[in-house]
Amino acid sequence: MLIKCRQLFHIHVEVVSIIIYTDADACPVKEEIDALAEARQIPSLFVHSYDHVSSKTYYSKAVMVDIGPEAVDMYIMNHIGKEDVAITQDHGLAALLLQKGAAVLSPKGRVFRKDEIDILLAGRYEGLLIKQGKLKKKGPPPLKAADKKHFKESFASFLEAGQSGATE
Repeated sequence: MLIKCRQLFHIHVEVVSIIIYTDADACPVKEEIDALAEARQIPSLFVHSYDHVSSKTYYSKAVMVDIGPEAVDMYIMNHIGKEDVAITQDHGLAALLLQKGAAVLSPKGRVFRKDEIDILLAGRYEGLLIKQGKLKKKGPPPLKAADKKHFKESFASFLEAGQSGATE
């Protein structure tokens, strides 16, 4: 399947090249990802379910998957390689991708690391308890323009450093 994704971009399998995979269903920084990918001519995929189709035109190719709770995650998991980069705010998906050796960033520009993912997953569990009504806690504030700017700067620095693979 990895070869099929690389063929989608007409990348020769022998050529080492990264692909950016974006968990695009609720990603607030698609424009920033797209602009950086296009400027650097890095293949980029916006993976989303059919109920999140956008009418905007992007450099990044859109991959539509079935509507389902983990359909986007499964697509990314099945196609990402260890030289690739993923953008997601899903800590569970980030943990799985780090185990595959991929680099993972949040929409706020945070580079996920293997040595901190357990703490983030504990926070995810707490969020599940809140959702079930067993805990009460206020949700995160919406992204501001400064957050998007920070993401763009962080992602640009990440790409310029030539980092790939999971950060230890």
